[in-house]
Amino acid sequence: MAHIFLLEDDTLLCRGISIALQKDHHTVTAVSGYLEALQKYQRQKYDLFLLDINLPDGSGLTLCQKIREISETPVLFLTANDTEEDMLSGFLAGCDDYVSKPFPLEVLRKKVLAILKRTISETSRIHYRDLDVDTDKCLVFLKGEEIHLTSTEYKLLTCLMQNKGMVVTKAMLLEKLWDVDGNFIDDNTVRVHINRLRQKLHDDKQEYIITVFGMGYTFGE
Repeated sequence: MAHIFLLEDDTLLCRGISIALQKDHHTVTAVSGYLEALQKYQRQKYDLFLLDINLPDGSGLTLCQKIREISETPVLFLTANDTEEDMLSGFLAGCDDYVSKPFPLEVLRKKVLAILKRTISETSRIHYRDLDVDTDKCLVFLKGEEIHLTSTEYKLLTCLMQNKGMVVTKAMLLEKLWDVDGNFIDDNTVRVHINRLRQKLHDDKQEYIITVFGMGYTFGE
């Protein structure tokens, strides 16, 4: 589904939120302090930021302002500061919404899903286990970490994922990804690219790309 950045200094609450969001198959990067957040919030692409405001070493408001300097990614504040003045400060900093503490985790899950539904085109995302592909931006993430594929590897992966559960033959792959008749393509071309792709996916046990002997390949269970 989505990759979510969570900044919350309450250890128990942070763990509870992470578990709740993972039930919806989101990947969560959780940090407990402002300085740690500064080190990590730009390292990857996130679909949503959940930020506590009052932190021992800084403010979620300041981090939100920094995010807005480089991104329009939605920001949802988790805070006990629910006065009108505090809420206005949050919106001025660039947040999209508030959740006031204490809150039921189920309410947070629904609010997160509502925000993501507005901001993420499901048709541009392909998800399976720990693998996410953004077909609009041609980005691939494994356990939330971006992995870098060649153009051919990317096309090969998306072709297999879009045909999940179906056997894709070598001839089909040659036709879709290389010359329509397979001209000037070595017999081992598909196998070599499959092996390279498996290495990048750490797929030694064929949990993603499965060889169907004598036929071709299939993706997933």
